[in-house]
Amino acid sequence: MVTKKLTEKDCERIVKLINEGHQIKDLAKRYGVDRSTIIRRCKAMYKSRMIPVEIKNKVIKAVREGHTKAEAAQMYGLNIGTVYQFTRSIEGYRSQGNHFIRQNGIKLLNRLMTDGCLISDFIVDSARRLQRHFPVIKCARYKQKTFFYLDGREEETIEAFFREKPDRIISYSAIEEMSYLLGVKVSKKNQRTLLKKYKGKHEKYWRSRRLIQRSLFDFVDDDKFFSSSKQAEPGFRLFPKIEH
Repeated sequence: MVTKKLTEKDCERIVKLINEGHQIKDLAKRYGVDRSTIIRRCKAMYKSRMIPVEIKNKVIKAVREGHTKAEAAQMYGLNIGTVYQFTRSIEGYRSQGNHFIRQNGIKLLNRLMTDGCLISDFIVDSARRLQRHFPVIKCARYKQKTFFYLDGREEETIEAFFREKPDRIISYSAIEEMSYLLGVKVSKKNQRTLLKKYKGKHEKYWRSRRLIQRSLFDFVDDDKFFSSSKQAEPGFRLFPKIEH
């Protein structure tokens, strides 16, 4: 006969401790069992985990009246996953997303508010999710590069694009193309200022790239290199030497 790891008295004691605020993982260590054992044996006895029927009905009523699942969870202090369980029978419950913004999205939002745009070092999908919550965020694509910007800060976005992407050629035509794409007009004076600030940066970038791609032969004279180096004998042979 298999003996149970937890007696009925143990289960009653565990339920009492859980209702007082103790964690299941700590109680599992205390009684020397796995946390799944406590969940299986004591879940039906939890008093703090039992949600009244009145609260469930209020949640369902709120969702049917037009509130989202996240709003209903916040209204009654419940987990959003619990609210999803209550509202499975309501048609179209899957199409309603929650309104919570995660930590990465908050960081991107702070960057947008500070700089006015997102040009580099971000995940496009995260920015698109932010765009669904905040329609004021706009998106554009230029020279195979997707970027996001705020309405009313288009000129800052144009300058930031050529500042953060030195591999893009800056010229009068490139500035006019971007200004036409974003729906603004950049004066000739501001165009000349941009060219003076970032055209040299573009040339320095590609000069540094060429230096990185150079090899040893670019720095050593060919005649000196081959005259000083001796022909090395291969380290292995397909056939051994035959001594006569």
